[in-house]
Amino acid sequence: MSEAEWITLIDVFDRLEAEILKGALEAQGIPCKLFQEGVSHYIYPVSGPMGRIQVCVPGEKMQEAQQWLEAYNHGDLQNDNSDLSDTQDDQLRP
Repeated sequence: MSEAEWITLIDVFDRLEAEILKGALEAQGIPCKLFQEGVSHYIYPVSGPMGRIQVCVPGEKMQEAQQWLEAYNHGDLQNDNSDLSDTQDDQLRP
């Protein structure tokens, strides 16, 4: 897939936030790449407008990614491990 086929889902200004979003999207089966202008961020961490990071997804996954991002921003994501946490809580009780 060439870079021309990647579309910006969101711009963020924090590398950690960008990496978290990337990991979460990939966990949903949505490929993700991060693009940042220049190489200065490798030497000196930059924040603010000069530290803009584009979180990009393939065009065919954009709608799915936008729906996930909207749910993420509204706190509407479901915890698929709820059964697991209930089991662990039961195991910890005497």
